[in-house]
Amino acid sequence: SPCANATATLTITVSPAPNAGTNGSVTLCSTDGVFALISALGGSPQPGGTWRDPSNAVHSGNFVPGTNAPGIYTYRVVGNSPCDPATATVTVTVNTAPNAGIGTNVVRCSNAAAFDLFLQLGGSPQSGGSWTGPSGAHSSIFTPGADQPGAYTYTVAGLAPCANATAVV
Repeated sequence: SPCANATATLTITVSPAPNAGTNGSVTLCSTDGVFALISALGGSPQPGGTWRDPSNAVHSGNFVPGTNAPGIYTYRVVGNSPCDPATATVTVTVNTAPNAGIGTNVVRCSNAAAFDLFLQLGGSPQSGGSWTGPSGAHSSIFTPGADQPGAYTYTVAGLAPCANATAVV
């Protein structure tokens, strides 16, 4: 008699690989608010992973300029067996916001000696900024009786994404 057909059933289960997204980077200003690091990852990172800071300590994933250290933050998503975990990193750079000091009002007699506008600023202004007055660009020296009275603005350029800082004398 002829042989009967033999059959076998094979069940294959495929576990989906975890997706941590792709490496990214972000530059923030020291005065920025809380930044969600996951938004700097490329691709479509799945939620629910864990974050580690540059010193490999557990991190919330919410970067706070001035509180958290700049550097490389690692996002890790655990996979179901037999899949290995997936990781991606975000390199965080923080630029310091410029400081133009605090503006003030100055009253001088028209025959008073020339004075340095920079020295009139309050706070801790950075040097290296530029001055503009009612007639346009101006040096930091104001000469009563010769220079036009009015608002003189000191501007310190910010390094992106930080905005310029200004103070008015």
